[in-house]
Order: sequence, then structure tokens, then C-alpha cells
Amino acid sequence: MKICWVTPFVLRSSIGRVSAEVTKQLAARGHQIEILRCEDEDEPGEPLHPTALPVRHWRTRDLSELRTEFDVVVVNIGDNYPFHAGVFPVLDAAPCLGIFHDFYIYNLFSGWLHHNGLDYRRHDAEIVATYGPVAEPYAVAVRSGQMLDMGEIAKHLPMTEWLAGRCEAALAHAKFYAPKLEAVVPGPVAVTPLCCPDRATPPGPPKAKTQLTLTTVGVMNPNKRVADVIRAIGGSDTLKACAYRLVGPISDEERAALEGVAAEAGFANLIIDGAVDDETLDRRLDEADIMVALRKPVLEGASGSACEGMLSGRPTVVARAGFYGELPDDLVFKIDGAIVVEELREVLERLVADEALRRETGKAARAWALETLNATRYAEAVEALAQAQVTSRPLLAVGTRLGNELRAMGLADGDPAAARIGATLQRLFAPVEA
Repeated sequence: MKICWVTPFVLRSSIGRVSAEVTKQLAARGHQIEILRCEDEDEPGEPLHPTALPVRHWRTRDLSELRTEFDVVVVNIGDNYPFHAGVFPVLDAAPCLGIFHDFYIYNLFSGWLHHNGLDYRRHDAEIVATYGPVAEPYAVAVRSGQMLDMGEIAKHLPMTEWLAGRCEAALAHAKFYAPKLEAVVPGPVAVTPLCCPDRATPPGPPKAKTQLTLTTVGVMNPNKRVADVIRAIGGSDTLKACAYRLVGPISDEERAALEGVAAEAGFANLIIDGAVDDETLDRRLDEADIMVALRKPVLEGASGSACEGMLSGRPTVVARAGFYGELPDDLVFKIDGAIVVEELREVLERLVADEALRRETGKAARAWALETLNATRYAEAVEALAQAQVTSRPLLAVGTRLGNELRAMGLADGDPAAARIGATLQRLFAPVEA
């Protein structure tokens, strides 16, 4: 197949890192691949992920050619508008297979509105068009500042369906949000675990040492519940002897807030690295004894930091919610999604006290992650879904035409006749068994 792979590809993008590995595997399987960068701007000198494949920026491409030049256009969708601005014109230009890296994309929606100079009327209209009139009070509440909690916004207005409905096929990284895609995507929907390329981190167990290190990686925002981890540590003499290291971008305000929580809890071993390069991240993962990858609320489709913790052979603590809740129970250490400090403290104390548990669980987790989260397996899943998308097009075309004709005749969507017609089409276009 000829595949256009739409993705952010600057070195700062974790989706770009995954894309570099997956497209390499797809090319090795005989497909012709072009990478189309979807960042808002093509910044001169911005380093990109290394690849031998052709790479272009969407602003330099005639997007009207996508429909005829490629069999499949794969669009990677995340919740960062500057990284994903190009997905909107691409979705308008060709039938696409959308990979939804985040199930909550309200921030992408908000960025789209701001960039295009659209006001509250368009905001409310898009939400009502997506979720129906029942969603209008939530639309008013969130854009007027009455609803600020991300968990509440994710519950009522994740906006996943807003873009999923514009895709011909879709891929999710966990089962918990697949129904949102299935409800609006006309073609096939699949679920496959996130691809997480193995880093240069020496696989566990970590070196023997007197002070254990707990580590959290990624962008340090409040939904990572770092403050709760600090409070859990601060309430335990055993845990206070450990170091807790934060590795990833952090704002000055968040840094000051977390340092304040540590001082209040009497914990003196908080280490905040901030943003680091890949080499330093590898070193920090090598130094870690326990990975803490909590989220509340869970907004992403999958967590690269949790996957990297497992790949590094370290025991990883997660919330029993969303993607994290679907990880094998015997390979991670789950606490309730409400993130109760006392429960978290008990789990951390158990891990600190039991070296064999840390080593054995970390080893098993790494074996599972290597088998499940690799680029070869992910490329196979994308290939299968893309093939299903292509073969479903005749059915979708006939279904769309008949649907429009029946609607023009006044047949309601819920009429039993519509279901019978759909079942008949499924039988007519079912693949012939060999």
C-alpha cells in the first residue's frame, strides 16, 4: 500500500518518536511511506526524528492530491494544537485512518477555535453538533469558567467524537475509549497497545545501593498527582529515606508548589530535574528503583511513561483507571483511581521493603512490554486496520448512498428497516472464505 503518515515529527514529540519506529517497520513490510509533518509551523533548524523515509511539512504539500496518491492516509491525533494543527486540513482532504493517542482532545478543540478566531457561538455549536442539545449547559459552563476541573470536562466533553466522526477508520490504544470511536466512525475501529520503542536504559534490576529512588517522568502537571506522592512519602519514616526524582518539563509555578508540599510534609529528598535530553532520561531511568506513573483524571489513550517504566524493568505504580487499569494486574502495582494517599503509601512501603518483589515484577513487566509494545507488532496492527479500511469502502459508499436516500424518504435512523438493510449490506460485502 501507499501510505501517507501524518504526525508531528520534531524531536520534542513523543508521537514523532513512535512514528519514526512504526513507519520504519511498515516500510520494511513493503509499503511505500511518506511522512507528512502536521506541526502548525515548520521552524527552521528544529531537529527532527531520524528516518530514511521522505518527510514533508503539510504546508508545502498539495493536500488535494492525498486522496488519489495514497491508498491510506494515517493521521496521528493528540491534544496539542501546535503539534497537530495540520490534521484539520488533512481530514478535510482525504478519507483518513485516525490514531487517537488521547481520548480527551478538548484542548486541541480549544486551540483550533483560538487559531481560527472563532468565538463562543462556534464553540457551543460544535459541542451541540457532537453531543446533542443535552451538552449545551456543559458547553456554556466550560467556556465561561464555571467548569474548570479537567475530570469533569473529560466526563462530559472529551471531544473525541468531534474528530473521530471525520475519520473513515480509527485506532485506539485502550478499550476504555474505543466505544466513543465506534459510535461515530463509519468504518472499522481497532484497539492495539501503544508502541513504546525500547530505550538505551540498561534493563533492570537497578544496582544495589543504600538509598532507593522513586521516579516520575513526563510533563509535571497537576494530574500526575505528584503532590499526592510527596504526601504519601512524607507520612512514612521508611519512605522519607528514599529520594523522589521528577524528570520532565515543569513550570516555575508547579516547581514552587511541589517544593512547598515537600517542605510541609517534612520531606527533604525531592529532586526536580526539569526537562532533560534522551541521554539524561536513560540515565535517570537506570538510576530508578520504583516508577510512579499516576494520573487523575486519565486523559491520554495510553501512557508512554508507564510503558517506559515497564520496559526499564522497574516496578511501576499506576492508578486503576483508563489505560492503566487495563495493564496486567500482576505486572504493575495498582491503586484506586481516586488516588488515596494512605493506599499509595502502603504500596510504596511494600515495594521499598521487598527487593525480590521489585526485581521479579520488574523482570516480568519488561518481558511483557518487549513482546507487546514493540514497533513490529504495532505496524502489523496498523496494516491490518488499513487493509480493512480499504476493503470496507464499497460497503461504506453503498451504505452512505442508501442512507441518504432513505433519510430523504423520511425513514428515521432508529427504524427497524434501517437495521435490516444494514445487515443485508454486511452479508453482501462479507469477505468470501477461502
